[in-house]
Amino acid sequence: MKVLYAVTMLFLLAVAAWAQALPNPSDTSNVIIVQKKWRLEVRNPALDEDPLRANNEQRQAEYDRREYMRKNELRIRQGKSPEIAPPPRKNTSERAVSNYVTRYIYELKIKNNGEKTIRAILWEYVFFEPGTEAIVGQRQFISKVSISPGKTKNIVAHSASPPTETIDATKAGDKSRELYSEQIVIQSIEYEDGSLWKANSK
Repeated sequence: MKVLYAVTMLFLLAVAAWAQALPNPSDTSNVIIVQKKWRLEVRNPALDEDPLRANNEQRQAEYDRREYMRKNELRIRQGKSPEIAPPPRKNTSERAVSNYVTRYIYELKIKNNGEKTIRAILWEYVFFEPGTEAIVGQRQFISKVSISPGKTKNIVAHSASPPTETIDATKAGDKSRELYSEQIVIQSIEYEDGSLWKANSK
């Protein structure tokens, strides 16, 4: 009787251990990170403007100069003091030097390995100090994107913030990528049917 009881208990313990080893379907996002990357983008808004604007500005400046000279000649003939020349207008090229726009592009390519169509994803681009688990940077985004089961799609997010607050990527250049390791963390997924998956959800 004792032997039968012991065998039964061992069987139950084995079943319990096997059940604990099985992955909980609610703990997996069924999303595969195929690729991740980030980059610095520097734009010149002046280049997006009318390409003929510089020529028009030059013609306007020449007109203003001639008009100023004509008015002053008339004032001198009338015995009046000439007017002070107005400050020159800044042309497109001069404004472009001080109007650069810097932003950071965070991208990832993901595959929907589940059975539901994804409607939105809350994700984080996390940066770690190499050799440790210390987080040195964390950028969170909400992306509305439709991804059918089995399909792969690129997600692009923009931010004015660099990967970390301690590193200026505009000065460090490509070497800044060697200063930390990177990881994508999926926090939650909203599906087309209205259901929601959350990381570490119970």
